[in-house]
Amino acid sequence: MEECYIGNNWHGLMEQKVKTAKWCCNISGRDASESRPAVSLQRRMMIMKKRSTKEIKLQAKKALQGHVGTVLLGLLAVYGLNMLGTILSTNLFSGTSPLDLVLSEVFMLVVSLIVGIISAGFGYMLLNISRGKEFSLGDLGYFFKNQPDRVIIAGFVLAVIQIVTAIPYYYVSFTTDPGLTVDSQIKWLSMTLGLLAVSTLLNFLISLPFAMTYFLMADDTELGGLQALKESARLMKGNLWRYVKLNLSFVPLLLLSVFTFYIALFWIMPYMEMSMVACYRDLDGELDYRLPGNEGFGSFHNWTNDSGDGYDTENNDGYRNDSEDDYNSEA
Repeated sequence: MEECYIGNNWHGLMEQKVKTAKWCCNISGRDASESRPAVSLQRRMMIMKKRSTKEIKLQAKKALQGHVGTVLLGLLAVYGLNMLGTILSTNLFSGTSPLDLVLSEVFMLVVSLIVGIISAGFGYMLLNISRGKEFSLGDLGYFFKNQPDRVIIAGFVLAVIQIVTAIPYYYVSFTTDPGLTVDSQIKWLSMTLGLLAVSTLLNFLISLPFAMTYFLMADDTELGGLQALKESARLMKGNLWRYVKLNLSFVPLLLLSVFTFYIALFWIMPYMEMSMVACYRDLDGELDYRLPGNEGFGSFHNWTNDSGDGYDTENNDGYRNDSEDDYNSEA
């Protein structure tokens, strides 16, 4: 039996119609000639790949069960290190001179690169959890031992984007005097906070296509930093709004956390992070297939079930249960 194994990543999937069709038949024990045409399979792939926000979040909930504490500790490590860097930068370069500003930014750049390596390791840990594989907090240091230069290159590009988008905020903060009166200080504070909000929004929008970069590098040890950025942009093409909607869907929960004195964030934040992982696995096509050795939480659809009439959905794992008519309508 010929095996057409696609590998750890699925981002070349749609270009491999014939191989994918053969592989899907092989896992069912059928000959390729006995199954549906490859084009029909491709149409099914394209339909199944578009999961709703609700389905992705359901997938994330299932994967997160019993692992909230570990994910939370990983988050605290990432945010804690970033906060520590900010505090050190503020204390070490507290002046208002251009030199202090430059040194502060250089220091924060170095911190952001280190945090980026740990963040990539955090993504690696989340992927392992989502796939039902072995994991530990030690995964946070995964990229320190596995070509950290890749993460540094990608992280440097993302850090430059963040710095450039924040230039107006930094310029006003360091060059304008808040004044001595209450009114002038309120105006200065309002202006700087407004610029900070605009800078944050710009950074989010420009960095949006690169949201899957660290996940891609975790899945492919041969993928370079710039390649991962490009691949992420390709993966996100046509899916930017889906990703934004997924993020916006957590806004009500974040607002309601106020009434729990923010204690609910200890569950909401891990839930959000795992949802981003589920989104990546959906975009990359992984949730549509069970590749050899990959049998994690809801990691597949069985394309050919016992009745031979298409695929067998995992109804309890947050997947779309499309009817046969959905595919016939594509014919």
